Amino acid sequence: MKKRYLTCLSALLLLGLAPVEAAQALAFRCNSYVIDVGMHKAEVMQKCGLPALRDQKTERRRIGLRRFDPSLIAHSNQNAGNRVSHARTYEHQIAHETAYEIDVQIEEWVYNFGPQRFMQLLRFEDGRLKQIQDLASGH
Repeated sequence: MKKRYLTCLSALLLLGLAPVEAAQALAFRCNSYVIDVGMHKAEVMQKCGLPALRDQKTERRRIGLRRFDPSLIAHSNQNAGNRVSHARTYEHQIAHETAYEIDVQIEEWVYNFGPQRFMQLLRFEDGRLKQIQDLASGH
């Protein structure tokens, strides 16, 4: 009995010490408006006003494109006896990849709605709301 109690207590302590991830949200209410992912930052500011905190940065992202040469795929199908599964193995070898980097404008806004509600972190990418995250209670 004592061993079972200690095992349960240990498990509860480990769960209590595990890091808690901030909750992700798809939308939240601001004044009488619903703010959801995909909105433009001008629309959010019009409905919610100025954020309590605002941070801007530029992030470089690598974008990759993969192109296939249809003539080579058709040729591999003929050699494979028109077996589709065999042609798929060739597609990986036929791909032509092109990669380039782009600049993405990132803005993070924090709204503080007071002690009765969670603060909201909004992440905009190139002017569009991409992520909403619940933070701690406001003040």
